[in-house]
Amino acid sequence: MASTTIKLSVETRDRLKALGGDTYEDTVIEALDVLEAQRFWRQADAAADWRRALPTDERDRRSSIETALDAAFDGVD
Repeated sequence: MASTTIKLSVETRDRLKALGGDTYEDTVIEALDVLEAQRFWRQADAAADWRRALPTDERDRRSSIETALDAAFDGVD
């Protein structure tokens, strides 16, 4: 795998070191995984909030479309 050098402040380097991964790369990857998961769930929560805010008839209409679509793909591998 190719690698690169990035410039970090001494403070950032020390924060990475303090987190105690086997390597800086391991620590950065773990931090990125956590950040991506947080962003995913924030987006999922926002989408759920948006859906809950829809009028009941619109929410029901969308649910019925989704149910029909799921049924259309049942048994498809």
